[in-house]
Amino acid sequence: MKVILTKDVEKIGSFGEVLIVKDGYAKNFLIPSGIAIMATPGNQKQIDLVKKSRVKVEAKSIKEANEIAEQLNGLKLIFKVKSSSEGKMYGSITNKDIADKILSFKKIEVDRKKIELEDTIKEIGNYDINIKLYKDEKCTVNVVIEPDKKQAEAETEQEEEPAVSETPAEN
Repeated sequence: MKVILTKDVEKIGSFGEVLIVKDGYAKNFLIPSGIAIMATPGNQKQIDLVKKSRVKVEAKSIKEANEIAEQLNGLKLIFKVKSSSEGKMYGSITNKDIADKILSFKKIEVDRKKIELEDTIKEIGNYDINIKLYKDEKCTVNVVIEPDKKQAEAETEQEEEPAVSETPAEN
């Protein structure tokens, strides 16, 4: 059965593409979920019109993504966190934390799902994080995790103080 995709679907195809698929796949999944429509001459004309208007919107989106990439590329985000003396953090830094930091620092709202972070950051150090802004447009921000100096000073003071043990006074 011939169908026309109405959405960009990873591993299947892009908007407006005509595919030949099995009847059951088209009738039971693609068409009911709104991913595709039957390939008829009328539907093809309608998709072609939508494609033309979509090209203008896509050009604008690519331009906006390029502008955002220029502002974010090489941006250094510093997080001061509580950590152990071995460099392990008490807690973690997630993609939501990174998105919030970008919003507060640059006033640019980045979807947290677009931040390519395999796992949360749990150790002190420098990390280069990729952000997928639009289809092929990516940028890289540098995330620096540093220990909180106040907490580190408090820990060293505790280590320097001699241990005081209370013993009952002998009479």
